[in-house]
Amino acid sequence: MSVERGTAAQLVRRREQLVQGAEHIGWKIGFNLPAIQERLGIDAPVTGFLTTDALLDDGATWSLGDGEVLVESEIAVEIGEDAHSIAALLPALELVDPPDLEIELEQILAGNVFHRAVVFGPRMETDRPGAVRVLVNGAEEHAIDAERAGAALEAMVAATFARLEAVDERLVAGDRIITGILCPPHAAQAGDRVRLEVEGLGAVELAVGA
Repeated sequence: MSVERGTAAQLVRRREQLVQGAEHIGWKIGFNLPAIQERLGIDAPVTGFLTTDALLDDGATWSLGDGEVLVESEIAVEIGEDAHSIAALLPALELVDPPDLEIELEQILAGNVFHRAVVFGPRMETDRPGAVRVLVNGAEEHAIDAERAGAALEAMVAATFARLEAVDERLVAGDRIITGILCPPHAAQAGDRVRLEVEGLGAVELAVGA
């Protein structure tokens, strides 16, 4: 029940942003790793929301003036006309607050699962990504093969559908979902340039300023 209460509170915050002029983008997966789910006492990922209030352009610079952030490399899916299949994929970088897992889960959800911002790369009409590389300042930090990169995409769509349905919300055609971390996140430092390359999709990049 704490998941449903927290998600309901989160959606109130989303509605406030939409009323104030933000545009709906879609959803985010939080806690896609089984070890974190076990620690939090849940049996599936949770969701957060994405709006244009926290959308950055590819290649943008993020200032650390508001505190430290982590940069997470993810695959984004775009939902098809039937409101459940995958119509397209995009490389994506999400900026999040360093997660404090001592906070009550309901509070984490109400705060939108530590989300700060998202940036998308090019959109490609496919349901399978290629191999992934994460580079920081030009040096490869992580490499993920194509099988692993695409292994959980359908499961993350299904998890998003289930979490939203529990609070009387629905996926719609065109929704984008960032589907959870592919590898350990990068703790951003001023001067960093983080680049996610996905074979067959393209790349997305973010700079970090002071």
